[in-house]
Amino acid sequence: MRTRVIGAVQGRSPFSLVIRNVRIVNVYNDTVTEGSIGIVDDRIAYAGPMDFACQAEEELDGGGCYALPGFVDAHMHLESSMLTPAHFAEVVLACGTTTVAADPHEIGNVLGLEGVRALMEAAGGLPLRVLMMAPSTIPSAPGFEDSGYDVGPEEAARLLDLPGISGLGEVMDFHAVAAGETRILSVVEEALKRGCLVDGHASLLTGRDLQAFRAAGIDSDHTLRTADKLREELALGFNVQIQSGNLSREMAEAMNSAPVQDQICLVTDDVPLPKLMERGHLNRVVAEAMALGLDPVRAVRFATINPARRLRLYDVGAIAPGMIADIQLVRDLREPRPEAVFCAGRLVCRGGRLLEPLPRPDLSAVLEGTVRCAPVAEGDLVIPAPAGETALVNVIREDGVSARTTRAQRELPVTADADGHPALDTGGYLKMAVFNRYGKRQHGLALIEGMGPVSGAVALTYGHDAHNLTVFGGNDADMALAANGVIEMQGGICAASGGRLLTQVPLPLAGLLSPERPETLLAQLRAFLSDCARMGFHHKDLMSFFTIMPLAVSPEIKCTDRGLVDVAHKRFLPLIEERRGS
Repeated sequence: MRTRVIGAVQGRSPFSLVIRNVRIVNVYNDTVTEGSIGIVDDRIAYAGPMDFACQAEEELDGGGCYALPGFVDAHMHLESSMLTPAHFAEVVLACGTTTVAADPHEIGNVLGLEGVRALMEAAGGLPLRVLMMAPSTIPSAPGFEDSGYDVGPEEAARLLDLPGISGLGEVMDFHAVAAGETRILSVVEEALKRGCLVDGHASLLTGRDLQAFRAAGIDSDHTLRTADKLREELALGFNVQIQSGNLSREMAEAMNSAPVQDQICLVTDDVPLPKLMERGHLNRVVAEAMALGLDPVRAVRFATINPARRLRLYDVGAIAPGMIADIQLVRDLREPRPEAVFCAGRLVCRGGRLLEPLPRPDLSAVLEGTVRCAPVAEGDLVIPAPAGETALVNVIREDGVSARTTRAQRELPVTADADGHPALDTGGYLKMAVFNRYGKRQHGLALIEGMGPVSGAVALTYGHDAHNLTVFGGNDADMALAANGVIEMQGGICAASGGRLLTQVPLPLAGLLSPERPETLLAQLRAFLSDCARMGFHHKDLMSFFTIMPLAVSPEIKCTDRGLVDVAHKRFLPLIEERRGS
């Protein structure tokens, strides 16, 4: 019973805490009101002008700050930060994020149910509220890549029945859903019959295919890139989730003018550690949306009450009586960097610093030793070609700015390899190789246009979804050296140039996570990115480039451990289309 809560409001008993002198952002009626917030235990008991006598066990002067609900991220992946859950919580709580819905399909691809269970247990007991989803689409593109686990209806049932699972993570095989393929629909059905949330990923669907996707019971999408897609999805009843990379002035205006306001959320999806540490978490997305024209109070609503309701957290996401007291105090509404953060009524961060240590369980027993890949030889990287003067080659075109790729065909000369066999002359192109890291002796090769010339190589097991060993480079010797450096570390990131290893970033936990503190890991990643710049790797978002190039659900053409994939048409492409000349 909430006798103490009512007693405090009526003046019969003390508040646990009163935060005075704040400007309360009300996400229910789009207003900002000067007043105070009275808290009893973990609940807000009163919010507004406090013009009556009251008692309080503790008082805090808000100094005229805006009081916002803690941010709620309805779609994200813990593993993209490379941090353990406790270290991640330490960073994002200081950014005002107090709740996340985490889809662990990254670790699920590597270790399946045991990996998801380990990550969930590591996220328990934190002041950051972590709702864990069951990964749905492993591998993300069945038949086009291989990972360490495979989710069919039986595996989905076991994942969904893990204690504490909140729903089904993003369904990425959108073509299969729209086509009515039994395998993926059976996975979705396991969630629906349990009454679970079902998240979606429908980047290329529109019209009848999008309606089929929605009819399957999948009612969210975080991949929409245009205002027209936003309007189409709102009209179909989707919960639309806008991430930073898809924000624009047109998108902000569409969100401002949307007739349905409670179905729009701002989300992070993936935030690599350098961005997280240097720019922030969901607060960065909120600030960017405001800068592009989104109404400030709506931006706050789209990052608090809307995602909370999406996640069926009906007492989270607002500063109002009866709600859980997740509160942040920010000086500037348009640049929300919290001066103080409260989780369930308890002050956990002040001035950007966590006030108490968090539990950090040892994850090594479950998550270490996951890279089962034979050493890479230079010969593995040679692209054999039919005898002739030239060959017509399918290449991946990259603009150096976005992660979206296009297919192009180029005529390249044919030379000889070290053994005298015909091989493609790949000078001027960035070579890419993806090696299966789960015990299969197979790898795919590709050439990328628009990213050369490069003098060295990088290799990494950190990526998206399958997390196979991906290597990029300008010469085969350095590519093999970098790849073997990662294998020896049992996962991580490595740079090599001129026959020597440069920066190595060990990620021994599933090849994805580091046990190091955020500051230590950030320094390692900065050194790695500096090495990349010196070798000639140039991209507006280099880490995203490295991780998305082997992602077989990202338009338009990518490379996996099975080869070159035409994502839009769901088919393999030969690297060499035909020989030319004698």
